[in-house]
Amino acid sequence: MMSEAILVSTLSSSEIPQELRDEKKEDDSWSSLPEELLSLMLSRVYFSDYPRFRTTCVSWQRASPPLELTPHYPKYQSPCLLLHGLRRAIEFFNPMYNITYKTDISELSHITVYSFNHGWLLMGSGDGHHTFFLDPFTKVKIEIPNIPSNITFSRICFTSSPTSLDCMVIGFTIILGDLRVGIIKRGEEKWTIEDFRSSQFWLRFHLSDCNPILHNGWYYCLDTAGNLGVLKPESVRDSWHIYPQRLPWKLRDTLRQCFIVESNEDILSVFVYCGGDRRVCVYKLDFSKMVWERIEDLGNRTLYISNTTSFSINSTIRGMGNKIFFPKFNGKDGVFYSLASKRYHTYDDDAYENPCEIKELKEFVWATWVLPEFALVSGEDPKW
Repeated sequence: MMSEAILVSTLSSSEIPQELRDEKKEDDSWSSLPEELLSLMLSRVYFSDYPRFRTTCVSWQRASPPLELTPHYPKYQSPCLLLHGLRRAIEFFNPMYNITYKTDISELSHITVYSFNHGWLLMGSGDGHHTFFLDPFTKVKIEIPNIPSNITFSRICFTSSPTSLDCMVIGFTIILGDLRVGIIKRGEEKWTIEDFRSSQFWLRFHLSDCNPILHNGWYYCLDTAGNLGVLKPESVRDSWHIYPQRLPWKLRDTLRQCFIVESNEDILSVFVYCGGDRRVCVYKLDFSKMVWERIEDLGNRTLYISNTTSFSINSTIRGMGNKIFFPKFNGKDGVFYSLASKRYHTYDDDAYENPCEIKELKEFVWATWVLPEFALVSGEDPKW
């Protein structure tokens, strides 16, 4: 019934077969649904079905703004986990509904995803020097100049949409204890390479697996011991600082994973420890002291954590707040951590102190959380 309504709405009256015209008269109730009900229905529509929703009829179109006027569509949706690899189909996992969608995006085959932001994936192929942007929902692609052949960055991220004039891509790596950074701005044809030495020369900073984040013009990153590094890339002198963190001695040697995420005006870190219970701890950065302070409750915030990209979302859906979603699965079902219960949960309402107790546990280390931000791009693919 829905597909026929969509078909009817896109044809002129002379093109509509008589039997469908009669059925359309019977289905006028679709176009007379209250706006409040349409909004509720729209809040349950997965983003790939959004264009179909808008073409159903005029009243449904009025209830859903066009994509170019929706810079953060859909506001009520959670991020989705992009699953890809050499031996698997491209899939999106929606944690709100615990559903996995298969999709055909040939551009995601045999590539490495570096990061996601502002609706775009930053990716590399081949030997890691060929780099480009891809909007995974519209498949618009933007090539950027290759990374120099004598440099390999361990982390790469970017500041804004690659269609923005102020977009900058920045790569990070550690060389003999110093931070080496590569920068390329939109419109430039080659990378600028800079080395940064911290005044704390005695400290060894080993970048963790998670990407740095940009906050108020400064990049914040973690090392494998949970220490904090802060960089202002366009200010060479005295712009790279390391802030040692004093974690409890019982946990100091058991840190297995660490992530950093911007949350409203806060910077949060999520530390996952090894050992018997695989403890998960959340910290908030005290900017006055530049130290991590433990927090026990996220309120209505939900964290979506991965090495490449992490999000903090103020949840309006009951039951979604105060949780952390990792790229972990129990078979085909997602796994999340609740700060309220201090346990890992599956969608079967089973709770585990240690995720290793989950029989079919799988972790996709290089999966990426994505959040669609549709924008119409006309004509050919935009240029860098």
